[in-house]
Amino acid sequence: MENKRFLEGKVALITGAGSGFGQKMAITFASKGADLVLNDINLDGLKETRDLVLKSNKSKVLLIKADVSDSKQVNDMAKETFETFDNVYLLINNAGIDGGLYTALKAKEDVYDKVFGVNVKGPLNVTRAFFRRMKRQKQFEPVRGKIINIASTAGTQNGHNPMLGIYSASKAALIAFTRIWALELGSSNITVNSISPGVFLTPIYNNDPKLIRQFLESRSVKLPLDKIGESQWVADLALFLASSTADYITGQNLIIDGGLTLSVNKL
Repeated sequence: MENKRFLEGKVALITGAGSGFGQKMAITFASKGADLVLNDINLDGLKETRDLVLKSNKSKVLLIKADVSDSKQVNDMAKETFETFDNVYLLINNAGIDGGLYTALKAKEDVYDKVFGVNVKGPLNVTRAFFRRMKRQKQFEPVRGKIINIASTAGTQNGHNPMLGIYSASKAALIAFTRIWALELGSSNITVNSISPGVFLTPIYNNDPKLIRQFLESRSVKLPLDKIGESQWVADLALFLASSTADYITGQNLIIDGGLTLSVNKL
């Protein structure tokens, strides 16, 4: 069993930490002793997350406003991080956007560029900026660091919604990168996994449960567990991956969707 503060002395960097899954993960990791580097393009959201963290934790918290799709800003973020902390044990690629409702063949080029810039290039930029330092963190053996990508059931075989074609493709790419990075970094004792949430109450749905219900009904989808997901459940799954219990898990895409991908989508 892990002790209650099993992330003490370890730093978690979370992109997209100004709301939703990122905010919940920040609070959850801090409760287990982690110090935090919180990134988002929304500085007000980051400040809100920091305040929520510090209500009940004494973690050190560094806020960095940066666009993950911009490699220079990400490299500057890495520089600032290591001027403040001596490690990043958990790297959480959480920042993501849906880009709006478009079929893949009708979306304009700027939609492709924006969605793939944040959802695919973003995690690539962040991982490239931090993995070399993570490889040298021998003090954390047997695992020197952990990378967790927040993907989506939209990127899995049975999770597609044709009106989210670009988003689905970007999340499928992130799941593929998860496996590729796991192969590349395994010999350095770094694990890489992804989490694919289904339909959750997050800002991507404007915190409107009616909107989610309308989506489910319009897609003729019935969830075997007939409830909408809560962000805390994703944070708890990420915490499991952060624990030593998951030290031998890598290259996996963990689906948390109430059975959504078991349902038949009528396209």
